[in-house]
Amino acid sequence: VLLPVGGRVTKVTQTPTITAGTYAAKEALGGLLTFASAARVSGGSIVIEAVTVIDKAQQMAALELVLFDQTFTATTDNNPFDPSDADLANCIGVIPITTWFDFNDNSVAHRSGLGLAATLSGTSLFGQLVIRSAATYAATTDIVVIVHIAQN
Repeated sequence: VLLPVGGRVTKVTQTPTITAGTYAAKEALGGLLTFASAARVSGGSIVIEAVTVIDKAQQMAALELVLFDQTFTATTDNNPFDPSDADLANCIGVIPITTWFDFNDNSVAHRSGLGLAATLSGTSLFGQLVIRSAATYAATTDIVVIVHIAQN
């Protein structure tokens, strides 16, 4: 069976369940993020073109999105981020989220032009957010992560 190559862009959204309360630097913000159907086929290759993060609590904290080509043992929310050495071997990249656009009662950050290529072990991309500056969130759904992916 021949499959088309390139030319398809998708976006996958995840809303990590976070703690309503205070976070300190280097803590996990939410648990495991599973970006399902990031690749068209199992073992498929992707290029992460952009990442958008919506902050409904307008905290605008410096974040990092740590991405993996297969599932990993995620750090429990609101605990110091501590991936194992074995899990880090499957890390495909870290995307800093530091520039926020501030609106009346929410904010958004967008990183484009990333060109982060990966071959996934299945069809899902996995990740976890790490907070780099203190923040206090009001609701468990205050953060939304959108990954824009070119599927090969």
